[in-house]
Amino acid sequence: MKTRSASRVMSIAFFSLMLTLAMTQVAAAESVKLEGEIRGAKCTHFQTECFNDDNHIALEPDFVLVLPNGDYYFMPNLARAVKARHAYKKVRIHGDLRNQELWVDKLMDVEPKGRRSKTTWDWSDQDEFWESR
Repeated sequence: MKTRSASRVMSIAFFSLMLTLAMTQVAAAESVKLEGEIRGAKCTHFQTECFNDDNHIALEPDFVLVLPNGDYYFMPNLARAVKARHAYKKVRIHGDLRNQELWVDKLMDVEPKGRRSKTTWDWSDQDEFWESR
């Protein structure tokens, strides 16, 4: 009986620890505005030259935001089609940063020569779309 009770206490303690760790990860998000270029994840990770052509973009499984200093972030809540449409373009992203994941709230194309940036994807627009159904 004591062994069964002890294992139950250990299980509850372990579950509580895991839950606490998960909650601290969620709370650790930082709101950021980052500017960089969307590039292929494989090319960026393996530091190889990427080509901006339709064949390469079609075969690239995922894309990342690459900052000017070389840091890169995955964007898990952004559809691959949206990332592919903006591949090898300068963008500005507003979102929440957790470890190496950037949860995008707003994606804007950065126009050259000081022109105004254009919002091309907005999370709130997605919410409105689903609420209208």
